[in-house]
Amino acid sequence: MSSTGDLMGGRYRLTERIAAGGMGEVWQARDEILGRTVAVKLLKEGLTDEEGFTERFRNEARLSAALAHGNIAQVYDYGEDGNLAFLVMEYVPGKPLSKILSERGPISAADTVGLIGQAAAALHAAHRAGLIHRDVKPANMLVTPDGVVKLTDFGIARAVGSTAMTKTGEVMGTAQYLAPEAAMGRDTTALTDVYSLAVVTYEMLGGRRPFNADSAVALALQHVNDAPPPLPAEVPPPVRAVVHVGLEKDPALRPDSAQEYGRALRQAVSDSQQLGYNPYAAPPRPVPASAQGGVGGGSGPQSGPQSGPPAGSQAGSQSGPHSGTHPGPPSGPQSGSQSGVQSGPQATGASGGRRLPSSSGRSSSSPGGEASPHATGSQVTGTRSRRLSPLAIGLGILALVVVIGIVIGVAVVNSGGGNKVPSPPNTGPFNSPLVTYTPQASS
Repeated sequence: MSSTGDLMGGRYRLTERIAAGGMGEVWQARDEILGRTVAVKLLKEGLTDEEGFTERFRNEARLSAALAHGNIAQVYDYGEDGNLAFLVMEYVPGKPLSKILSERGPISAADTVGLIGQAAAALHAAHRAGLIHRDVKPANMLVTPDGVVKLTDFGIARAVGSTAMTKTGEVMGTAQYLAPEAAMGRDTTALTDVYSLAVVTYEMLGGRRPFNADSAVALALQHVNDAPPPLPAEVPPPVRAVVHVGLEKDPALRPDSAQEYGRALRQAVSDSQQLGYNPYAAPPRPVPASAQGGVGGGSGPQSGPQSGPPAGSQAGSQSGPHSGTHPGPPSGPQSGSQSGVQSGPQATGASGGRRLPSSSGRSSSSPGGEASPHATGSQVTGTRSRRLSPLAIGLGILALVVVIGIVIGVAVVNSGGGNKVPSPPNTGPFNSPLVTYTPQASS
């Protein structure tokens, strides 16, 4: 067990333990030669004697050192001191994304896309260098106070085309973020990392992962067989559509690169604003399953009371993989009468609030459609029969005849064949369907 003040490799003095796990520890340390702060990752004592662990540690150092990108934590050095192996890395001040999620819960679509876009750029750089990360998860994404994402832990990364260091069919990665092809022990590709990144995106937006189970095997089966539950209705439909495309079981149906996934998310945020949605609003924290009383016991983000998105959105009903092309009637110029239908009683009913009264004067929330006990005086008197005198009836008929005569006269005058003013063409900004996700080939 290492302690504060220990000198590793005659150069790196340990100053503070940052984290500890099953495979080792991460320390903040001082480079005695260059005078800079670094992070030292120590492999746990005893693991160096087990087959494969030391080789994987060396593999992380070798592969990570070959990567140079602003969103990847740089590797400086590797060494072995007695029965300890250590990796010297760039020290990243900040927090892992996993801790941020546990503290803040769901994050707005705009902030989520800002962070995920950086991680996607880091993965694209690794993929271009021929490396697959294979363990993309919030704990391996460090976020600085300035909002810069640093991707770390290439310990089980594999060079494309190289011989695997694992046994045939052995599953590598974290079960909660495991792509279906990886769960089945098949060959992994860059699109495997895209799936894992989509799971992280889902968790950031929904406040929980799409699948949860008591065992790694059950989780793997869910990733292979089950469709992810819809994201909360507060997430704009264009963003939901891109995330669900990233979660496709078939890699061929996902965005064709991490770069393309990040581009599609940014476009979805822009489309959401044009459609009248607010991508800067964070969804509410999901209600724990125990607090829901067994209702809606799915594993997805059933986030309790939902007031629904802006007028016109088809909440939840079109959040599947292809919902991006049908985001629902916008709340802009084209919403018209549709917004009144979709955003009225349905939206308030979903949030558990009172329904709007119907046009007949009856409260739609009253059982059996009975009149409300608080009906106005006009409603009460309106139901009473009233007798009209013969004089009043005659005057009414006379007035009706005069009105009909005036209408006929105006119609005859206007039928003289004068030039008619053409109606303006319907060329509003929302008349053509807005495509929320269009894959583009990346370099």
